[in-house]
Amino acid sequence: MKPDAIFNCNPSLAGMASITENVSFACEGITHPLTLITPNRDEQASARFPLVVFLQGSGWTSPDRYYQLPQLCRYAQRGLAIASITHRNAQEGHPFPAYLKDAKAAIRFLRSRADEFHLDPDRVAFFGTSSGGNTALLIGLSGDDPRYRTPDYAGHSDSVQAVVDCFGPTDMLDYEGNKLTGLLDGERELSRQALAQYFSDEEGGFLDTLLGLFGDNSPLKVLRAMSPVYAVKAGGTYPPFMLLQGDADDMVPLSQTLKMHEKLQSSGAQSTYVLVRGGVHEGNFWSQELHDTIFNFLNKSLRG
Repeated sequence: MKPDAIFNCNPSLAGMASITENVSFACEGITHPLTLITPNRDEQASARFPLVVFLQGSGWTSPDRYYQLPQLCRYAQRGLAIASITHRNAQEGHPFPAYLKDAKAAIRFLRSRADEFHLDPDRVAFFGTSSGGNTALLIGLSGDDPRYRTPDYAGHSDSVQAVVDCFGPTDMLDYEGNKLTGLLDGERELSRQALAQYFSDEEGGFLDTLLGLFGDNSPLKVLRAMSPVYAVKAGGTYPPFMLLQGDADDMVPLSQTLKMHEKLQSSGAQSTYVLVRGGVHEGNFWSQELHDTIFNFLNKSLRG
């Protein structure tokens, strides 16, 4: 009988990808799950895949590593390995820099398992949204910084070769549109009592997150340390950055991305700025065209 269609087989498994669960990494004694998506490969092939570590925004609480997973699968189908990670929740007694330490430990862990997962440890990028975008920027600016390094997976680097930030906060000391800016005016130091009084009309949310990020540390010092715009040094050696944001974002002011882009460029770093007209915080911000733009940036940065 004549077939209605005939196809050749796909011995290289091109365009195919697999999801691996039950993978976890540890940082300072706490274990975190991650989801790994890798391109399929012929078992006889020696291919190593560039790796993109992804962190979903969560307001520094508990990232949902599945939120972008359907879209991220397309990146893996096109040849990039993706690891969607989590970190400690600031509202559960884990102040800054816990979330940053966790993200860096995840990078080192994945490099330590590069042979098992067929990853290229020399081609690693970090991609984050919102608070995950903040993390991505800090990681790109602080590769192997001893301040944020833990003993976990010693001997492996946490530096990256490319960074993608989608609508991440960049300057927590000058956060336009947020009441915290008014509280900081004229304050030489910011006390927990002043914060609690200022946010007395709110239940949980931003105040709980701030207090959790501060812990017992100086609020102003923490806000500065977690602001990537202050970590950029003139003449520093940094990976290429891509910064993306919508002009209708009502959670993170567009000016946060603009000032970061300008600071990176003025330092001599490579920074690409992408504006999404009418784009809000998540939601309609995303399109296949935008994901293609991000993929092309990552693919070029990691493959040359």
